[in-house]
Amino acid sequence: MPHNVLAVLLFAKGDFLLVDAALETVLNNRTLTSLTIMGLRGFALVAKFALTLFIARFIDLHTLGIYGLIAGAAVIFPTVAGLGLIRILSRNAVAQQLDEVTRTFRLYWGVQAAIYGLISVIGLGIGIYLHEVVFASIILAIVFLEHVNGDLFILLNHLLRPCLANVLMFLRTAAWICIYMIFAFMFPSLRNLHVLLLFWIGGGLLAIAGFALAARGWPWLDRARGEGHRDWFLHHFKISRTLYANDIANTVSQYTDRYLVSLFMGLEFTGVYVLFWSIGNALSNLVDTGIVQISGPKLIDAHTRQDRSYWTVFRFLLVETITISIVLAIVAAILVKIAIPYLNRPLVADWIQVLWLVLFGFVLRMAYEVQGTVFYSRYKDSFTLFSGLFVIALSILANVILIPAFALEGAACAIIVSYVAGIVARHIMITSYMR
Repeated sequence: MPHNVLAVLLFAKGDFLLVDAALETVLNNRTLTSLTIMGLRGFALVAKFALTLFIARFIDLHTLGIYGLIAGAAVIFPTVAGLGLIRILSRNAVAQQLDEVTRTFRLYWGVQAAIYGLISVIGLGIGIYLHEVVFASIILAIVFLEHVNGDLFILLNHLLRPCLANVLMFLRTAAWICIYMIFAFMFPSLRNLHVLLLFWIGGGLLAIAGFALAARGWPWLDRARGEGHRDWFLHHFKISRTLYANDIANTVSQYTDRYLVSLFMGLEFTGVYVLFWSIGNALSNLVDTGIVQISGPKLIDAHTRQDRSYWTVFRFLLVETITISIVLAIVAAILVKIAIPYLNRPLVADWIQVLWLVLFGFVLRMAYEVQGTVFYSRYKDSFTLFSGLFVIALSILANVILIPAFALEGAACAIIVSYVAGIVARHIMITSYMR
């Protein structure tokens, strides 16, 4: 080969290497990752918001209330069935080889299969008793798919694959919503709860298929010798018990209010509350997955190194989270104010002040969650549990007292009261025992 041709090829190869290096640098950039995730979560936020408005406008508030209760069950049941193991396993996965990660998760999902077998028998039995076997089966499918996809999301984040985690989450939280609303707008016969839930199932299946494709090269079939299911479960559940109790407390504190609203005020008012609550919760998920969760491994790493960077990372995370939360709350308030007249639901407009309280509670909740990363990254799970139990007890008490007295405003105020108290409690614990 002539020397001049060889020189050109080497030069071109060098250019390609430089381009690849530059692309890798850009793709690994934390800011770009956060922006990508925020974009995906932002679109999902819009989709969830649009679905809530779609149900309220084109179906009815009664259906929205039922949908909200099912959405709550899709969070509560996986939390209870998960036994707190996923957070322990994912935290350990940060420092494990991939073959060990896959072996551990095979054992974990074996335990989950047994648990969901029992849940399915009970759920179908209830469905037969109520003559709603199909509806019960749909709810069971949604709960199971949400559990699996939630586990995969947490795992991928701890394996430093936040973009993949959020793409899959986008499929199960936004893509199916967009498709459903397009078809339901074109074909009014699709505007019912059963069809909506079937599309939800489709989104969950699509996300799992996406993970299977991305992880097809993982050593899933490696049968390395290790402890059996029973010994493995007893060992890890002993470690996870504290976080498990805290997860239940945290979940119950977030979702109990809608069931109490339903109990005291009925499904139509539950639909109004779910409409406003869903906006605050979608914003919480946006900030949590786009900022808080991707900073978790960094805090764990900083704690492991035992250097001074830990509190710098924490303070930056706290300021960043609160600032972005305030901005999102203001934008959401403006958009909802503009959108409400188009709903043609006077009951929603009559209770618009509830939204302002919910959005304030959202900002407080994010500050509370950032404080919790200190306990999690420093393996102080008992502190997480104590503060979580404190918040749930106060939340339930506040809801029981305030909802009968102040209706939906009382439920929203209960959010504020519980998280203000939780922030104060966690601040005292951090400054007294962590510094």
